[in-house]
Amino acid sequence: MKKTIQIITFLSALLLLTSCSNKKEDLQPVSIGNLAFNYDANVWEYKENTTESAPLEFSDAKGNTVSIYVSQESTYQHPLDMIHYFETLISTYDEFEVFQKPSSVEVNGDTWYEYGYSYKDGTTIHKIYQRYYGKYYNAASITYTSTEKEYQSGYDKAVKLMSDIKATAVTNDVNEGKAHEFLVGEWDVTNSGYLVLKEDGTYEWYKDSTKDKNNMHYGTYGCDIENAALSLKEGDGIYLVLFPESLSINGVAEESSSAKIDYLISFDKKEDEGYQMVNMSTYALYNITKQ
Repeated sequence: MKKTIQIITFLSALLLLTSCSNKKEDLQPVSIGNLAFNYDANVWEYKENTTESAPLEFSDAKGNTVSIYVSQESTYQHPLDMIHYFETLISTYDEFEVFQKPSSVEVNGDTWYEYGYSYKDGTTIHKIYQRYYGKYYNAASITYTSTEKEYQSGYDKAVKLMSDIKATAVTNDVNEGKAHEFLVGEWDVTNSGYLVLKEDGTYEWYKDSTKDKNNMHYGTYGCDIENAALSLKEGDGIYLVLFPESLSINGVAEESSSAKIDYLISFDKKEDEGYQMVNMSTYALYNITKQ
């Protein structure tokens, strides 16, 4: 009799374990900004927020969390620039260490960048995995937050949630088309090189008008004719952003120190018929003349 009871108890526990492990997903749809996805309500508890600007937040039974933040910024975004800015803030913590260097990852047809790091706060080592998305003025970040001890317990579930995200396409074609009418061509940047802006959205910035490929950087660019955050109205000037992809100095390829460089071009003409352009980060002024 005792042996029979033990067998029944064992089978009951096994059945319970099996039923839990095969528990059907309870997928719930949710969206924020231009992002939409499903989360498993059996795994994640959705934390309701009271303000529109607050991120979406989810937590699991181990205390691991996933937070999703979307915003509209004043300049065009690039994930690597977003990561660099964030790293300057978080790297001041004790024992800060990057375990996942920034690298691109395709998610449902969109390019995100993943990044992972850990740091110590008091006696606890926190371990964080993030993904960043940036396109036009749209910025998004997804953060899986855990401790060194519990990180693996929720990592796969967090990545599964992140991998379900779909971004609704956003464009700025009309304004960019108008800006292209002004920008496309070759520009002499007084004392600072020779800039070629192409119709296909690529650029080349040479050391001088000889267009020596041994001294130049190139990549893609974006542009706009109006920007409320920058008090730029159509007819005032142009917002121009360069996304450097490669840099060559004396024939030696080097990694670009910036993922993007923002400029404003004023339509107030100078006496020599050039235009004034300012680097929005360094405030360096340039006079540019179309050739």
